[in-house]
Amino acid sequence: MKKNILFITIAAAGLYAACTKTTNNTTVTGPATPAFTVSGIHEIDFVNNGIETASMPLTIQYGDSAQENVTLSLSALPAGIAMDTGWLTNGIPTFSTQITLYDTTQAGATLGTFPMTLTAKGAVTGTKTFSFNIKVTPQPPCTSFLVGKYTNCFDGCTTSSSYTDSVYADPNVTNRIWFTNLGGMGIKIYGNYNCSSELITIPSQTVGSVTYSGSGDGYYGSSSKTIFLDLFNGTTTCSINMN
Repeated sequence: MKKNILFITIAAAGLYAACTKTTNNTTVTGPATPAFTVSGIHEIDFVNNGIETASMPLTIQYGDSAQENVTLSLSALPAGIAMDTGWLTNGIPTFSTQITLYDTTQAGATLGTFPMTLTAKGAVTGTKTFSFNIKVTPQPPCTSFLVGKYTNCFDGCTTSSSYTDSVYADPNVTNRIWFTNLGGMGIKIYGNYNCSSELITIPSQTVGSVTYSGSGDGYYGSSSKTIFLDLFNGTTTCSINMN
């Protein structure tokens, strides 16, 4: 009788062991998904020609976890570069904005490569920084087509007949030209030429007791060249046509 009871006990124990499964509480997880990402960061290039615009469209993309407000800011710009302040500097992902930069200085922005940082600060997840460069490179020389003798020139402020003017390139400043008889007045004045836009800018400069400034265009073809200028003499603006 005791043997039978022992056998039943051992059999029951074996059956219990066979039906019991081992529980594994280990959890396998992948890389955490960021709360937001920023795309569109790239290097910005300017050519030193006095009039230039560059843009960097950005997308702040929702990623995972709770939503949050994201604030954007940009580090200090290099000398000669200005920014359109109308860009969207905060929002809840997903949203887009655009950074627009300008070089509007007469002489052009300072040459060089300037490291920049865009900062994106999440109200919950904290701060992320993104690096890029602003590069300002010199403009290639292009005034050789405009230099020479202009024998058919007119000043709209005078009734005199046509006059002659000679234009030469500044030996030290790229794309600066000098007029030796501007307006037929025997005055020597310089202008800066923009290769891309074909614009001529005459910065304020004093000859004798008169301060001149102005702007215009310089066109050239295979066999001819033409310069149109609006020259301000402190009192009156005169239109000048040179062929």
